[in-house]
Amino acid sequence: MQQLNIEEARIIFKILSEIIKDERKKQKKSQRLLADEFGIQRSLLNRIEKGDSEPRLVSIFTICEALNVKPFEIFKKLDEKLPEGFSLIEK
Repeated sequence: MQQLNIEEARIIFKILSEIIKDERKKQKKSQRLLADEFGIQRSLLNRIEKGDSEPRLVSIFTICEALNVKPFEIFKKLDEKLPEGFSLIEK
């Protein structure tokens, strides 16, 4: 039986958090500005950027929309940064 590897899942969240944070900084927006402009909870944005939170898909899409970035672009960067042979499923 295959099982989800929690440690591997954390790698995804860490890389995703770095990508979101980098995109926000590239646009020269503070967490506060982004949160205030688009009604995103700053605490949620902070937890996601620190990798402390397992973001819901809707949260990722909302943040992407606020950053004017297509979600597939974020996921493509994520895929490119994952280690070679990365798998969430233990065999």
